[in-house]
Amino acid sequence: MNSSSTAKTVLFWFSIIFLGLMLYKLYSPDSSRSGKDEISYNEFMAKVDAGEIKNVTMYLSQSSYDLWGQDAHSPNRGFHVTLFKEAAPSVTEHLREKGVQVTVKEVRSADWMLLLVNGMPLLLLVGFCLFLLQRMKGGSWRTAQAGSSKTQTGIGYDLHRLEEGRPLIVGGIELPFDRGPVGHSDGDVLAHALCDALLGAAGLGDIGTHFPDTDPQWKGANSLLFLEHAKKLLTDKNFTIEHVDAVVITEKPKLGPHFPKMREALAKALGVSSDKIHLKAKTNEGVDAIGRGEAIAAHVVATLSSR
Repeated sequence: MNSSSTAKTVLFWFSIIFLGLMLYKLYSPDSSRSGKDEISYNEFMAKVDAGEIKNVTMYLSQSSYDLWGQDAHSPNRGFHVTLFKEAAPSVTEHLREKGVQVTVKEVRSADWMLLLVNGMPLLLLVGFCLFLLQRMKGGSWRTAQAGSSKTQTGIGYDLHRLEEGRPLIVGGIELPFDRGPVGHSDGDVLAHALCDALLGAAGLGDIGTHFPDTDPQWKGANSLLFLEHAKKLLTDKNFTIEHVDAVVITEKPKLGPHFPKMREALAKALGVSSDKIHLKAKTNEGVDAIGRGEAIAAHVVATLSSR
């Protein structure tokens, strides 16, 4: 998650908290309705007749009225009684005859809504704390969801003997050299190792399974075709190529100057940005067949993601 998306996420959470506080203020119970004594209807009316109650607030629900009265002699003390809705008109008239100030209000939400809104500050606080905890762990909400992405890695290796008079093709690019690989196809060790790494990461076998050297149609074939086919298999299985890291081992020729073209050719075959492909070259310090210039090899690690 970059800094821009992080800022947007934090702004979103602050907006949710602000909205929650506004709803809490709107729907929270009136403070005048707290701290009251529950009394019977007769007791309530007796206090009204005795002049002990001067202010009454009537809260209308679907089937009843809640009457909340303030003690005229003790401002910090009040009384509460519940009436059937049908009795409300006559009670209201009687209260006004006794000089009681009557205010009628409608109940603005059901009990479940009040419960939800009253608990909203706590829910928002818990949610925001979980969000911060997830961010501190370097994750995101998306990775906590079902169907989150997973990463798989594959390793590829290939080696070919070199013979004089054959073209040397590495990474889809023909290089000026007096020797080239011996192989059923064009012998591109980098493309072959990369293909194996991709197939292995996806659990789809290896290059020999899909392009056997016993099949004449692959005789002298351009190995970039193998990568294009591998890419199609990955797409069908919902895999995405995240990164490729490769090393080619040969005494000669120097490969570094040709890496930009190789990356472009490989990226085009795989349908990815060349930024996802990293190439390196090593010699074998004169050791064994590679060191004597008799062979060329490649190692590749490929990383895939899937959802």
